[in-house]
Amino acid sequence: MSESRQPQRRSAPSGADPAARGLILVVVAVALGAILLAAGGKVGFDKDDKAVDIGDNGGSDVTETTEAPTETTEAPPVTVAPAEVAVVAANGAGISGLAGKTTEFLATQGYTNSTATDATASAASTAVYFAEGFQPNAAAIATLLGLPAEQVQALPAEPVATDQPAGSAVVVVVGPDAEAVVSAGATTTSSTAAPG
Repeated sequence: MSESRQPQRRSAPSGADPAARGLILVVVAVALGAILLAAGGKVGFDKDDKAVDIGDNGGSDVTETTEAPTETTEAPPVTVAPAEVAVVAANGAGISGLAGKTTEFLATQGYTNSTATDATASAASTAVYFAEGFQPNAAAIATLLGLPAEQVQALPAEPVATDQPAGSAVVVVVGPDAEAVVSAGATTTSSTAAPG
């Protein structure tokens, strides 16, 4: 006699129903997608500009790369040729001859259209002011003088130099902090000039 075997039924594993687990996964995926869309789609980058490279094998290899910031002392690009920029060097330090040395220094850097005068007020530190359209030139001059970007500002309505021409593109109010740079530049120029 042959016995008829009935297939045995497996009992469901204890715990969550597979359909419920699938539903939970779908809800989590939708929530994660909503969070990423709210973040503007910036997947792979954080505030510090660190790139995250996600590998090809299912995302198990994650490599974080960081580019080191580079420090440069190179002058920013200028929009107007230095020789065409009307620069006023105004002595705000009260150091005799400082405005003249500043124009000599700037001339060695291509800013040959420079005028020396006095500032309308004394200055504890150098400020480089620019007329509209000459901000890159002012930033380049500040870099030549070893000044931080914070010392470059828009030219105010009131003159900052005595006898300041109306068409001044850049006005440098020279403070004591620029004396070493301009004196060294002026000395180098004077020592290489032909005797006479």
